[in-house]
Amino acid sequence: MESLIGHTLHNRYHVQRLLSRQVGRRTFLATDLETQLPVVVKVLLFGPEFTWDDLKLFEREAETLKALDHPAIPRYLDSFDISTDLGQGFALVQSYIDAMSLEVAAQAGRRFSETELVDIARQLLTILVYLHEHAPAVIHRDIKPSNVLFSDRSGHRAGDLYLIDFGSVQTVADKKNGTITIVGSYGYIPLEQFTGQTVPASDLYSLGMTLVYLIAGKHPADLSQVNGRVQFDSRAISKRFSRWLEKMTYLQLDKRFESAKVALAALESQDGSYCSYPNLRPENSQIEVLRERDRIAIKILQPLFATSIGFLSFIAVSFLATMTISASGALIMTTGILLVMYVIQKLPFYSVITIERNGKIRKFSKISKIQWDVQSLAVRNIHLLTYNPGYTFDRYINEHGHTIRGEVAISPKLTILVGRVECVVGHSLLSHAELWWLGQELSDFLDLELQVVYSTPKLPENREHY
Repeated sequence: MESLIGHTLHNRYHVQRLLSRQVGRRTFLATDLETQLPVVVKVLLFGPEFTWDDLKLFEREAETLKALDHPAIPRYLDSFDISTDLGQGFALVQSYIDAMSLEVAAQAGRRFSETELVDIARQLLTILVYLHEHAPAVIHRDIKPSNVLFSDRSGHRAGDLYLIDFGSVQTVADKKNGTITIVGSYGYIPLEQFTGQTVPASDLYSLGMTLVYLIAGKHPADLSQVNGRVQFDSRAISKRFSRWLEKMTYLQLDKRFESAKVALAALESQDGSYCSYPNLRPENSQIEVLRERDRIAIKILQPLFATSIGFLSFIAVSFLATMTISASGALIMTTGILLVMYVIQKLPFYSVITIERNGKIRKFSKISKIQWDVQSLAVRNIHLLTYNPGYTFDRYINEHGHTIRGEVAISPKLTILVGRVECVVGHSLLSHAELWWLGQELSDFLDLELQVVYSTPKLPENREHY
């Protein structure tokens, strides 16, 4: 097929040189004689190695590129039948992008900083958001370093990125009931793709493995996996980015980010938390969730009056203010104390829960750098994670069979049961949405199902009954 070099196809495209070759297919650089611009011409020949799946994928690539319009994706220009000395075939013409692939750069010894890696991830996720939200959704299925081009490197950016090759590489696997076509490149595709169950999150796995290749300098197929996690030397990147990358490359589909938009939101989270469910976080929430591979911390802004120090501060301020009014001579002495109490009232107060995998769960309160009320329990004793959505009722039958009347409101509550100890997450002022979000984060980290319960409340003794 290389004999096409030097020939003009369709009386318009003069073939210059070979760019790449695959079984039954070739990709050439050509010149459009009408515009004098370089173009890419992909050729599929109906030879001995031809299969109908080849034609199906080739036509699908042409139809897909026709429907897409994105600056980081090659543009469809033309398609036509061809006749050569080697037989009949089909040609697809698309715009040419003069840029180097990530694979070529890595093989030449190029190493990318974390800032550049994050930029690569952000740009590719932006492209995937466009593809996955297209109608109908487009799943690339073959994201890998050789299919990502970059150019115009500037500052700490990797440069402008482009995603190419919407035709996909194929491998045919024999099955008892015939054959199935597996599209993609080994090492970069997830398990579900081997069974033909490709979903948008499959592209996230491929993108994540592309980043792993750039970090480790090894083909993903040469890296081991333990409990669904790829093992590589991650010392060159931060723990937060490592945790995000781990979420991208889980073998299990249900443990990955559910979409490119969610993965992008986690990558760009303002507090740098890289939480697993940023889409569930209420927009104005003041809760911070910081996750690493083996640690999670939940930091909740707490109403000061909800704590003993807040209440005592309020009583002290009120008392001293009264004494100051009644004894003007003590004004100077009490001013300093009042000022201290006022400052305490204004300082942000936090309730913090930290859980270290294979370690301990700690719960404490914090003002500035001061912390107290530390509760420390062994993580191995955690056996239940529950969420009570809260409810209201106006009557209740107690254990004696009496009907108790009067409205009773049960606040929503998120609880971790550690042995016989109940560790409550948050406070009664948190919204349902905030508690549900925290419940999903903890469920994912602890690998425990979040149980929704409606526990029986303890009611006041003096309720009217009959």
